[in-house]
Amino acid sequence: MGFVAGFLKVLSGLLSAAFAIAGIGLAIYGSVSTYLIFISNSDMVIKDYGTIVPSAMTVILGLVLLIFVIMGCTGVCRESTCCMETYASFLILLAMAHFALGGYCIVVYKNTEQRALRHQIENDLRMKLENAGLDEIQDWMSCCGILQPAEEYRFVDATKLNGYELPPSCCESRVPCSIDSPDRYSEGCLTSVFDFTVGTNIIIGYISLGIAATELLGAIFAICLSCCVWRHQSVAVWR
Repeated sequence: MGFVAGFLKVLSGLLSAAFAIAGIGLAIYGSVSTYLIFISNSDMVIKDYGTIVPSAMTVILGLVLLIFVIMGCTGVCRESTCCMETYASFLILLAMAHFALGGYCIVVYKNTEQRALRHQIENDLRMKLENAGLDEIQDWMSCCGILQPAEEYRFVDATKLNGYELPPSCCESRVPCSIDSPDRYSEGCLTSVFDFTVGTNIIIGYISLGIAATELLGAIFAICLSCCVWRHQSVAVWR
């Protein structure tokens, strides 16, 4: 095998290893963000705005990428043109899926107004606050209340908390603290939840575009390597 084929083989192997790491990373990041969006967004928000779709798709595409990396590694190591060409074909399909996901996230969550989504999240959080269901969100998001924690909890839980104490989930020390304590989280959960939901989906959009470009590059290398191997095998047969 010539220098060019050897060089392509090394590059394809390195890209396959990078894809394996990327697949694992996408699956983990997507799983965590899916869970956090699931607990912080109501069923209505998830259904109407599809806020959980990008994270869920990230998990799926990450796992699919990880599966086909095995085929790519097999093709590169054994110099199997069939495996390499199949691997390249699926990389192109994955790249198209990642381009679509990335474009969707950036167009929907970065370049459009999100007032309706913010308003719906605020309404959902108020319902959770009234039903004492805000603790899990406050724990994960390090926030307290909705907009003004002290006033909201003084009004809602005046009898339960004597108007002066906040629940443990509002406090960094995880024990009840006063509404004037520096230990309490100062940011309302509306900002935390909205910024996390929109920000996560924008990040997924840029990551998806980057992964898509790399997948196309990997597909090109795999096809070129397959051609070199095929030519080398053909010359060996004729000799």
